[in-house]
Amino acid sequence: MKSRSLSKLTRTYTLALSLIALLTLATFITMHQVILTQKDSALLINVSGSQRWLSQKAALLSVELVYLSDTGERNQSRMQLLRTIDQLLKNQHELVQDSPRLISPRSLSPQMQTMYFAAPTNMQTRIERYTSEALALANEPIHLLTPDNPHLTYLLQNEENLLESLDQIVFLHQQESEAKVQRLQRVEITSGVIILLTLAFLGLYVFRPLANTLLEERAQLEHANQELKFLSSVDGLTGIPNRRCFDQFLSQLWSLAARNSEPIALIMCDIDFFKAYNDTYGHLEGDDCLKKVAVELKNSLKRQVDFVARYGGEEFVVVLSNTNPEGATKIAETLRANVENLAIPHRNSSITPHVTISLGVAIGHANFALLPQTLIEAADNALYQAKQDGRNRYNLAPYLIGEQFIQSSK
Repeated sequence: MKSRSLSKLTRTYTLALSLIALLTLATFITMHQVILTQKDSALLINVSGSQRWLSQKAALLSVELVYLSDTGERNQSRMQLLRTIDQLLKNQHELVQDSPRLISPRSLSPQMQTMYFAAPTNMQTRIERYTSEALALANEPIHLLTPDNPHLTYLLQNEENLLESLDQIVFLHQQESEAKVQRLQRVEITSGVIILLTLAFLGLYVFRPLANTLLEERAQLEHANQELKFLSSVDGLTGIPNRRCFDQFLSQLWSLAARNSEPIALIMCDIDFFKAYNDTYGHLEGDDCLKKVAVELKNSLKRQVDFVARYGGEEFVVVLSNTNPEGATKIAETLRANVENLAIPHRNSSITPHVTISLGVAIGHANFALLPQTLIEAADNALYQAKQDGRNRYNLAPYLIGEQFIQSSK
């Protein structure tokens, strides 16, 4: 169920991020279009304004061409007029033809389309007529350059009307440019608002539930790891710490005791004649016996710092921190007596008809020059000696100080 919920949140999160990405891209494109529109609109207005200036210049040069008497000056005016006409035609081509720098005529508004191509304004025809008349005047022979020249008459009569129309075109270009920029800005603002709302939605309905789900999953994982760690350190049969846990505990306690110069007591316990017990009562009863002995050993330890673990098979180990020989032997005797008092039947025991244990006790001051294994070996040797002495008893190993064993009595 949680997995499906997490999957649903993930899909929602992915969709929301995709939407934000698309809106961000749309906003970027819109901003880019705003910049391009402003640039193109400025160029359109400049070119349209240039048309007005060029038409005035063409009219002025036409008058100069007719009234100048000096041949050199007249030729110069004629060349300037031809260049002006050429620029007029180029500008007009840019304004109404598909140009990479300016807006295509297909994108012109209906009003601008009417202004350029429809009667009565028909700026395209009027510009073409105006430039053709100016071009014809510029190519007239000198004897026809008179004040009553029909080309000059047309230019002078239509100049003001053409200028007014060009002013109107400039104004329309400017209006349409501003309107388009405003539309793009509204799109930009709308995209920004949608992005903010989407982010708010993500925070409230995606990120927060997703974070909560992840925290729950993390808590469950940590709990599972703790359980796994616990299971890996506990003996599956008896429920007390296992050999691995014992090794870790003794290593840590050894380092701590070495720093504090404190003694450690180690008691190795072994169930007497346990093989005979298994052969007599069976392995299920043998397992039950191990459980009862483990529980009794654990309950016999009163301090929280004292530690008991299953060492292997029918062997158990007890670790007593900061304990002297007198205290260790007292605990060992308590352990032995409490197990015997369980009165678990064992008819094939050579010493008593009940289950008993033998114990080996070793005590020493931990130091960094020795390994904890030294104390384990000492306790194991003491256990062996207890068995040799008749079982159901404990034996105290020589006291370990520094790197030497000092014999102590029970």
